[in-house]
Amino acid sequence: MNLNKKAILNLVSKLDFGMACLQKIIWLFISINYLYANENLSSSLFINNTVRNEIIIVIDSQIHIDFGLSYPITYELSIPSNSFDLIAYVKFESEQNWSPIPEKTSNDFFNGVEAVRYSYDENIAYVSIGFSEFSDSIFVKIIDSEENNINSSFIRISQYYDNRDAVVTSTADDWGAWSNPYFVQTCEIFRSFNLWISPAIITDFLDSNSWSSIQNQLDLGFVEPVAHSRTHPHTPYENIESEVLGCKQDLIQNLNMPKFNKYGSNEYIYAWIAPYGDYSDEIDTAVSDAKYLISRLFYENQHGFSNWDQSLMKFEPVGASIELGGYYYWTGSTDTTELNHTFDDILTYGGIYHLMSHPAIIDWENDVYPWVHLEHISNRKNVWYVGFGHLYVYHFIQSAYQNMNLRSFDDNLKLPNNLLVYQNYPNPFNPITTLQYELPKDSFVKVTIYDMLGNVVNNLVNTNQSSGYKSVQWNATNNLGKPVSAGVYLYKIQAGDFIDTKKMILLK
Repeated sequence: MNLNKKAILNLVSKLDFGMACLQKIIWLFISINYLYANENLSSSLFINNTVRNEIIIVIDSQIHIDFGLSYPITYELSIPSNSFDLIAYVKFESEQNWSPIPEKTSNDFFNGVEAVRYSYDENIAYVSIGFSEFSDSIFVKIIDSEENNINSSFIRISQYYDNRDAVVTSTADDWGAWSNPYFVQTCEIFRSFNLWISPAIITDFLDSNSWSSIQNQLDLGFVEPVAHSRTHPHTPYENIESEVLGCKQDLIQNLNMPKFNKYGSNEYIYAWIAPYGDYSDEIDTAVSDAKYLISRLFYENQHGFSNWDQSLMKFEPVGASIELGGYYYWTGSTDTTELNHTFDDILTYGGIYHLMSHPAIIDWENDVYPWVHLEHISNRKNVWYVGFGHLYVYHFIQSAYQNMNLRSFDDNLKLPNNLLVYQNYPNPFNPITTLQYELPKDSFVKVTIYDMLGNVVNNLVNTNQSSGYKSVQWNATNNLGKPVSAGVYLYKIQAGDFIDTKKMILLK
């Protein structure tokens, strides 16, 4: 085994503080709830190369209508070695004229825009494009300085926009329960740091001035509305449809949505913020029927995560959730060091940092800690700053990709020249994650899980496999079928002479 135990032990020591911080956090739960949850998403998104070295991306029409999907998704395309001065073009219909995609460099600070960034060292073009309101297709080509279509092919969808290392998203609960100035001030302060914020709105508590205040903040940018019920009830709801679907309808009828929440004349609310974090099967069904993409729940007594349901793709955890200020003593923090270190852990290991708040309890005039923390987490070029619902628009498309065998669809794509091992997904996870890889040729394959001391935990795969895309799930058990403890694990994939190793984090 090719593992440096000294290096691993050093890593463990560095993780001790981070894991201690994470143990203090009360985690929020994220459930992927959408109409197509029980369907095979492999029929929803198609990506193909043409003989003209053009890439075609096609989404199912009904899904496009139901969810809009205008947020730019980052598609990684191969480019030849020694390339330079490339230009990417896009169109949305075969008869349409090609338009150049604006180029961004690694020195540019940008988020959520349609752009291309070339990484000539990696031989990859990161093309970020959203679906248009008039077409279910996206056509992309890349030309060289002599205006020839280069030999480019689709590799994967980046885990995060522009292949960033981590995500920062935020929600602000209970707009309607308190007066507007608290929320207006918080939105304006987050905007000053180029941070997106998604206020959770209680619609029956709003008067005309409140609706106007919300609309004004949407128009100024960096604000995405999400649903928080009509009356903020505890379970059981007297009228589930009114609270879940009715709230969404209120928001759509009373607000002009930001561009990422639109598709032609259709408007969308993507996130359901459960009042008090309450959950029931009936609410879950209503959230799914109402076509929300994500439900933010809270489970105080379940160690931060619910059970992972692979078939429904529900209850996916974020990296860390913490409340700015702490409306409840067990969820939040006013400790700048704790807040900053929690973010730093997520940035180091990759993942989603979800900053929750109740704006009515934050004293922006007299408290220093929120200003210091926002300064610490903002304006980083390796972080994707995004609205809470928009994050899951991206994840929705990514899920379609994650569940399909692209190689079988694309006859013109060449197999990789060596073993490709993707980062497990989700990561961090509890209790199931998926390992994905691509074989350049028929090989005898071993997929082995190790703990951070180099001990074998589970021999997942030990057999001959044909070339192409492969995936295998690990349910956080050892070779005896017993659950393993939370922590950092390594997975090594060996195919013939090719070997690659990556780490993953199990949380309980």
